[in-house]
Amino acid sequence: MALATAYFYAKGGVTLSDLIFPTFRGLQYPIGKTPHWNTIVQESISGVKKFLQCYTYPYYTFNLSFSYLSDMNLQQDDIHKLMGFYNQLGGAGQDFLFADPLFEDNRCVKQTFGVADGTTKEFRLVHKFGDFIEPVFGMKDKPRIYVNDIEITNFSWDNTGLITFANPPAENAVLKWTGRWFYRCHFQTDEAEFQQIFMGGWDLEEIVLESIKLE
Repeated sequence: MALATAYFYAKGGVTLSDLIFPTFRGLQYPIGKTPHWNTIVQESISGVKKFLQCYTYPYYTFNLSFSYLSDMNLQQDDIHKLMGFYNQLGGAGQDFLFADPLFEDNRCVKQTFGVADGTTKEFRLVHKFGDFIEPVFGMKDKPRIYVNDIEITNFSWDNTGLITFANPPAENAVLKWTGRWFYRCHFQTDEAEFQQIFMGGWDLEEIVLESIKLE
């Protein structure tokens, strides 16, 4: 079987993964979530600083550790599932969907994602993080879409969070959605050090996930 190829930075005509990062009882706290921005700071000879923000939204790294991964010599025990998932993706070589532990169920309920201009048919879904709005790049299930709070069905969607209406919504129509979203991530490195800590149990001190920006 050919290994997955890292196409997740490409745009247009590429189907991205809908594999979901599995959950395990041994996930250990704290869980690290770090937003990454890119700011260029220019300072004049008089000490006046100017700031150029290069990103409109951050990418994230998630630091996870597992204190216990069961090993009962079964194909569906924890160590087989996690190591198998890692190897299935070729380490850092392929993207996957990750449910952020910071959000209870990673769901939006009638989240506004746009105001129609009468001509545009394609919109990206978003989710709200406090007062900050950021795009959604990971979907598994079909969302529910509302135009001026009336649910409609004449649209298509893909697993990157893009919605395409069959006909452009009327000008000034408010667009909302309900559904579950994910961060689209990849493993940061091609190595993961699993350790057997006793007979029937393993741990993984750290594995880093990095979210992917598609635009």
